[in-house]
Amino acid sequence: MNGRVGLLLLFLGLVGGPAKTKFQRKRAIFGRPWFGLTPKPTVKGPLNPGVSGDQYIASKVDHFDSSNTNTYQQRYWYNDQWYSAGGPVFLMIGGEAAEDSSWVADGDLVWTQLAAANNAMVFLIEHRYYGASQVTADQSTANLKYLSSRQALADIADFIPAMTSKFNLQGAKWVTFGGSYSGALAAWSRMLYPDLIYGAVGSSGPVQAVVDFVGYLEVVSNDLNTYSMDCGNSLKNALAQIPQLLTTSQGRQQLFKGFQLCQPLDQTNSDQIANFYSSIIGNYMTIAQYGGDNAGPFATEMTIPALCKLQTTSGNTDLQNMYAVNQWIMNYYGESCVDIDYNDYIAYLKQPGDYRAWIYQTCTEFGFYQSTDAPNAAFYGNVVPVDWYVKQCALIYGSQFDNTTVYSNIASTNGFYHGQNGYNATRIVLPNGTNDPWHVLGVLNAPNSQAYPIIINGTAHCADMYGDSSIDPASLTAARTQIRSIVNSWFQS
Repeated sequence: MNGRVGLLLLFLGLVGGPAKTKFQRKRAIFGRPWFGLTPKPTVKGPLNPGVSGDQYIASKVDHFDSSNTNTYQQRYWYNDQWYSAGGPVFLMIGGEAAEDSSWVADGDLVWTQLAAANNAMVFLIEHRYYGASQVTADQSTANLKYLSSRQALADIADFIPAMTSKFNLQGAKWVTFGGSYSGALAAWSRMLYPDLIYGAVGSSGPVQAVVDFVGYLEVVSNDLNTYSMDCGNSLKNALAQIPQLLTTSQGRQQLFKGFQLCQPLDQTNSDQIANFYSSIIGNYMTIAQYGGDNAGPFATEMTIPALCKLQTTSGNTDLQNMYAVNQWIMNYYGESCVDIDYNDYIAYLKQPGDYRAWIYQTCTEFGFYQSTDAPNAAFYGNVVPVDWYVKQCALIYGSQFDNTTVYSNIASTNGFYHGQNGYNATRIVLPNGTNDPWHVLGVLNAPNSQAYPIIINGTAHCADMYGDSSIDPASLTAARTQIRSIVNSWFQS
């Protein structure tokens, strides 16, 4: 069955190529660099001999209970091709997805270019509970209790001295990197472990947790309107027609055919209707977040200008143009129809894997639910309320998760990390693109003279992490130049 997992999965991540599995569209949207967080780079040619195969370290299952001496096998990779004795060490932190050696093997990325310029050794560590780095025998709710950003950061704090000893890196300055969720981890690692981590670059890192992330869709609306008011108005007009069409069997059939749904619309099933809306609005979210990110099709084909060209095609109604945008996205992900079955959606998220792990973290730490509850909800209509997301925590993980629990969990996260306004680490670079809806949860103002928020006008999620391209906007080129200058200055005598 083809289909999409709802907006709950549209996270921070980075999109790779077209997915080919059930719920493929929202899986790809959901989040990674691969942030969970960035589209993974494509390595051209043979791997350099300096790139390792899969490596494993015995990491503690629970860093905060001294009586628990159990360990698990955490996967990592390294590349020593640029390293010279006395050089620094760069660590890319994995996010909410399985990793591979791409990030350490590609020498054309900003962080590997910096490694070459500074004779650095590079490592990539996979996040606990993702990919091959499984902490427990299964992902039952009880066994997910060791899944948290705090445990993941403690993994890093143990990893650094272990690698320092293994590779004789004594005295080296360690710098962490990441994008999206792992960008936040990079920022937090510098804040929590300043004696171990000399500096950090956290791209598109949402350091502010929030249950009802209304700002996400506000940025999407602004992106479309900034490019073309006709584009934004066309989408608004199309969405305004849907509630009335849902009230009649003829109207529902029109939407069923127009959006090429896998299941008929049931106006009495509010969960299915919300899932439907999350899928069709998700088309625009995907392009706003990733369009123009300088990686693969999203660099040149899956962009806001391309979307708006379809949305404003003359001779069609606004709703017909919305159908065309949906078809365009379906073609990219190889879908034959759009799956809106809510029960299948919940059943899928109960299965073990990266998506189950990540949504658990949204319920226990971050929220990030992209609802249509914003004051200007007239653009979308209040069709995907935050409670639709929150109740999924109970459906997927158990009745111990309710509104009170989820809101309390997210408040605890902000209390621990101090949120975007309380962040105050030094030697930290925090790039964000204005087109990226996640930028509103990042650090946008410098808290001190050694913290460097870099706001990149008109760019996408984690775009600064990739190598230079001839089609880069001037703002992105300038941002990369600034990032390089700052990081290089940390190692100048």
